[in-house]
Amino acid sequence: MFQSVKLKNIRLTILSLIGILLFIVICLVALRGRSADSIEINGEKITLHAENEADVEAFLTSCGYSPIEFLFQSEVTVPKNWNDIYTQYNELQRRQGFDLVPYKGKPAVEYEYFVDDTLNATVLVSEQKIIAAHVATCDGREMRMIN
Repeated sequence: MFQSVKLKNIRLTILSLIGILLFIVICLVALRGRSADSIEINGEKITLHAENEADVEAFLTSCGYSPIEFLFQSEVTVPKNWNDIYTQYNELQRRQGFDLVPYKGKPAVEYEYFVDDTLNATVLVSEQKIIAAHVATCDGREMRMIN
């Protein structure tokens, strides 16, 4: 009689531990995929919420790019499989607080702006959130962080 009670308690304990571990793994995976709601530029928190072109322009102005001239917007998809160029591009984004990994394979809108005689600004928006941004020379030879 005592042996069967001990086996039931051990089984219950093992099942409870497995359930707890599974819950922890699910929470960690869910948290890893979340992206920030704001980034800090020059000590100031800037929101990444972007429902429309006006929100993107407000973001660029907050980053110190003003005046700007809208050039175009296009529908794009963040690639699922990355080559070295996209991996390097994501590293640039990560250094400024963005990360494209959670958006692999997802649709996005790319906004392009003329900043001055030498620079264009590009902002990528997905799920009403700015997920990437960079400034590049108009000839495309140099790309750098937005901040």
